[in-house]
Amino acid sequence: MSINENIRKFRRDRELTQETLAELLHITPQAVSRWENGTTSPDAPAIVSLARIFDCTTDELLGMHSAKKEERIQYYKDLVEKTSRTGEADGEKVIAVWREALKEYPGEFELMKQLAESLSYYSGYYDNHEPEKSGAMKQEAVDLLEYVAAHCRDIALLGDVYRSLYTKLLFLGRREEAAKYLKYFPTMWHSREVMEFEVGTPSETTLILTLTAILRFYEELRIFDKNKTTAEQLEIARQLDAIHIAFGYEYRPERFLPFAWVYAGAKDTEKTLEYLKKATQAAVMCDDPVCTAYRRTKHNTPSDYRDDLAEELSNPRYNFVRDTAEFAEILRMIAK
Repeated sequence: MSINENIRKFRRDRELTQETLAELLHITPQAVSRWENGTTSPDAPAIVSLARIFDCTTDELLGMHSAKKEERIQYYKDLVEKTSRTGEADGEKVIAVWREALKEYPGEFELMKQLAESLSYYSGYYDNHEPEKSGAMKQEAVDLLEYVAAHCRDIALLGDVYRSLYTKLLFLGRREEAAKYLKYFPTMWHSREVMEFEVGTPSETTLILTLTAILRFYEELRIFDKNKTTAEQLEIARQLDAIHIAFGYEYRPERFLPFAWVYAGAKDTEKTLEYLKKATQAAVMCDDPVCTAYRRTKHNTPSDYRDDLAEELSNPRYNFVRDTAEFAEILRMIAK
């Protein structure tokens, strides 16, 4: 970060207004504003005074340490990506990398968020055989995100944190706690997609992304709502299926699994196997070398689609179809 960005960051971190900082330095608020927007920069005496006010070193203010920090954080990100891509480490090792990064940079909010997301993701591996551990990991993820939400001032990072907290608390059944984060979200009328609709013809990409987002939230927040009966979940699944057919919507393997999960809860053998087979076909299709390389590079995913599906199929929920010929064929399709 440049000195101009650091002045703004340190001032906000210490909850000082431009006017207050100007008074402490015996200059005008306009001068502080010009520093922060990069129009001008402080001279040497002002830099010393700023470091004293901010209780930091002049090197920190000048950003001489930030390049090294960014390099080190990138090192940890690359390590997680490499670990995931080679398949050498499971979630415990990935989490250990983020913990080590936080030891080096204990106040880094981005690292806290990365650790929280990894804890939340990998907790799913323990849902069935170590529920207490899974619950502890989910709670630690929420605690980390709530800390970031309370102390971070980076608007871009906060937007992701609020969304993550909202969905994670909902999945934990803590609706009232989740609801308080809704006030931080912009209304749909302020979204980019709506603006495109208002001022001109939206692109096909915008339409697809909008539909994808709506369907994803509808699936995750309604199909898996534990307060709904099996009959209600089935009705939601049927509605979603009709939407997918109407729009010719192409989606990834994990988009089929909610349907299989619902029909398995209703012990509907035909529908459960139908959607498991669709998920399997999509998983095999998406696991070509190009898709797999992209997925691992961009999303730090530790396994491919077939590995994920094999993990899902081990769920006791599918025991009632496990002895069928169709299920055996599905297992053969995902075998490598």
